[in-house]
Amino acid sequence: MKVVKGIFNTIINILIVLVLVVSVLVATLALTSKSSGISTVFGYTIQVVMSDSMDGGSPDYEGGDFKSGDVIIGKATKFDLEKTYEEGDIVTYKGYLQGNEHLGEQLICHRIVDVAEHNGYAVYQTQGDNRQVSQLPDQEVVERYLTADKIGAVFYSDDYQGTVLKGVGKVYEFINSQLGFFLCILLPMIFFFLYVLVKVVINAVQYKAAKAQEENENNKSNDADSSAPQMSAEEYEQFKQFMAFKKAQEVSETSDKIETEETSAENGEEVKSDEPQA
Repeated sequence: MKVVKGIFNTIINILIVLVLVVSVLVATLALTSKSSGISTVFGYTIQVVMSDSMDGGSPDYEGGDFKSGDVIIGKATKFDLEKTYEEGDIVTYKGYLQGNEHLGEQLICHRIVDVAEHNGYAVYQTQGDNRQVSQLPDQEVVERYLTADKIGAVFYSDDYQGTVLKGVGKVYEFINSQLGFFLCILLPMIFFFLYVLVKVVINAVQYKAAKAQEENENNKSNDADSSAPQMSAEEYEQFKQFMAFKKAQEVSETSDKIETEETSAENGEEVKSDEPQA
């Protein structure tokens, strides 16, 4: 029974830790994405891929190869206007998907296919590696090329290679939905609260039972002590006087005996011993 209880408690503790980790991660990503639009944790970005425009990678460049439903981890650049990039780099930027301008700016992760200069700044043209999906570059003319302050993360460059978590994006999107948040975070937290509440109640009941048993044993001990004969104050005083008298009498008898022996010794008389002769 103890083994089963220990296994059950271990499973519960593991589930609690997982729920707390997921809750903290989701909350962190939600809070960090509000300011820049891209989720950042300790200098790294976490992005859910929304299309297949990079599926299969490129025959001309390295890196890439991720698709819708994946999660990619890149290196944050904080939309720095002074930062420079190279052709072949894969970056995440705020922009408009062709044909979906009505959706507003979105986070797009594509490869830089051309680098130019405009108004004294380096500007960049991007395109997805999957030419069946991304048939044209994202920017058609130099005036519409990306500036560095539109780029928030690097997924691939000469000195950095990001990480792809296959299929994790679907789980992340589900957790971010109302139903997913309820099932994966809120409901487990409710069960955790009830579990802790039940344990507190059980511990309180066990403590009260142990306290009552201790008091019961103390009462029995006191009853046993009270059942022994007790002396009143007057009887105790008389007992003390009796013991003092008895002690004084013993001292007197000892003193008389010593005096008798000394007198006999002076008169040359043999001292009789009370002890038997051998």
